[in-house]
Amino acid sequence: MNANVSFRHMESSASLREYAVSKLERVCDKYVQGKIDATVVMSVEKHWHIADFTLHIKNFTVKGKERSEDMYSSIDLALEKIEKQLRRHKDRLKDHQPDRNGHSRMFRMGVVAPFDGGMYEESEFDEEFAEDYELYPAPSEDEAVAVAEDEDARVVQVNGGDAVKVLRNQEYEAKPMSLEEAVMQLDLLSDREFYIFTNAVSKNINIVYKRHDGNVGLIETA
Repeated sequence: MNANVSFRHMESSASLREYAVSKLERVCDKYVQGKIDATVVMSVEKHWHIADFTLHIKNFTVKGKERSEDMYSSIDLALEKIEKQLRRHKDRLKDHQPDRNGHSRMFRMGVVAPFDGGMYEESEFDEEFAEDYELYPAPSEDEAVAVAEDEDARVVQVNGGDAVKVLRNQEYEAKPMSLEEAVMQLDLLSDREFYIFTNAVSKNINIVYKRHDGNVGLIETA
C-alpha cells in the first residue's frame, strides 16, 4: 500500500499516522488484492477532529470521512465507512461470477517483434498460421513470407516492407460472460490492461480494455 498522510490545522503526529495506516492496512487486507494508493488527511476545525480517507484501488475509488471530538474515534468511524464499501464491492463481485453455462471460444496470443536480421529461408505462405493470427491480409504473389529457424516463430514480410518476427504463444480460453461481468473481471486485474471474453449474448469474442481517461473501452468482433 502507498499511503500519503497529511495534517491540516494541527501538529503532525507520528502516533496518529501509524494508527491510521496500520488500521487501514488491516481493513484492506480483508477485501483487496493488488496495489492501493491511499490519501489520509487529518484536520481540526473548531472542536471537530476530522479524518478523511481516499483510496484508489484498480478502477474504482473509495472514500470515507468522519468527524468527532477525538481524532482516534474519527479514524475508526471513517474506516468503518471504508470497510462497508469494500465489503459491498467484494460481495457484488461474488454475485456476478462469470456465466459458465455458455460455450467458451478459443484464441491465440503472440508477440510481434522486429526481426533481428538472422538467416531464414523463404517458403510458401503459411495459410494455417495466417488464419490463426489474422495479423495480415492475404498476400499477393509478390509478398514474401519467411520462416525463421526458431520453430516457435514466423518471420513475415509484407509488400516489400521490413520483416517482423511473430512469436507464437499458447492458446487461451475466452470464457462466456456478460459485458458487465467482463468489466468486473478487468477491475480485479490490477496488472492487466485488457480482458478477453466470449460475449454471452453475441457468442463472439470481445475485448474490454482500460483507457487513459479512466474509462473502459470495448472491442467487438463479428
